[in-house]
Amino acid sequence: MRTAIVQAGMAGAIWGAVIAVPSLIPDVHPVVISCVRFMLYGAFATLLALPYARALHARVTRRDCLLLLELAFTGNLAYFILLSTAVQYAGVPIASLINGLIPVAIMLMGRRHSQAGLATMLCALALILAGILWINLPAVLEVINGEASPDKLLGALCAALGVLSWSWFALRNAQLLKSGRYRPREWSTLLGISTGLVAVLASLVLALLQPQLLPLDLPAERLWAFIAASLFLAIAGSWIANALWNASAQYLPVALSGQMIVFETLCALFYGYLLAWALPSGAQALGIALILGGVFWIIRAEGRGGPPTRQASARTCDKG
Repeated sequence: MRTAIVQAGMAGAIWGAVIAVPSLIPDVHPVVISCVRFMLYGAFATLLALPYARALHARVTRRDCLLLLELAFTGNLAYFILLSTAVQYAGVPIASLINGLIPVAIMLMGRRHSQAGLATMLCALALILAGILWINLPAVLEVINGEASPDKLLGALCAALGVLSWSWFALRNAQLLKSGRYRPREWSTLLGISTGLVAVLASLVLALLQPQLLPLDLPAERLWAFIAASLFLAIAGSWIANALWNASAQYLPVALSGQMIVFETLCALFYGYLLAWALPSGAQALGIALILGGVFWIIRAEGRGGPPTRQASARTCDKG
């Protein structure tokens, strides 16, 4: 389980950087960023699949195809559009705050798969939630006092919808991986191809209905920045991070794997401090300690409960 936790942490470190990218290219619409990112991801996954495409195609069922399209939309395209919109409209702090609630949503949605007791789960979730709120206290007070602008409220709503979208993806994806029908790399490749197809369709709709959103008039310098950001998002943020996450999700209990996404929030904060060349304040350090305390509490409880049996995993997948 230790290796799986390290893999999840590495995926979170990459995704933490992904959160900051939309704020670096505010002159490109979030839908365009998402479509280009996932078209490149699909093209990259297709190239990697060519050597064993025939054997892989023979194993894919109609049910797998429907699940792949569902996951491509909920966990990739829709989620990143919502997250990018939240970052550009509400800012990184509020988007990170709400995105950090993913562990809570996954824990509640995947409660029946957890080895931890209800009391332990609630206490750990309370620590995680308190830490996230404490780190982002100024942004929270701004919303409570009614000082947030309509753009920030729209961004917050998009972030909340993104939490639901990705939580659903994480549970469905983990259930499939636990069946053992596909290796993590194979499933990541199939998911990349299906995500690329969904992104192509979304791009065609965008070009037909909203052509003014296309970044056709970007200066050369900004265009290269957009291309570099898209390549990072596609290769590191999608292919590499997804492969690490899938490898982790195959061995971690479903409810525990959801808690690993907090590393994304923590790494996003670390990158923010690094870019600002600053250290976290005492209050922020306390918030980080609370988050880590909650996560490690769940890890310890799940470890004591023991890994789920193959029969239990099979039942979990049948229910999906």
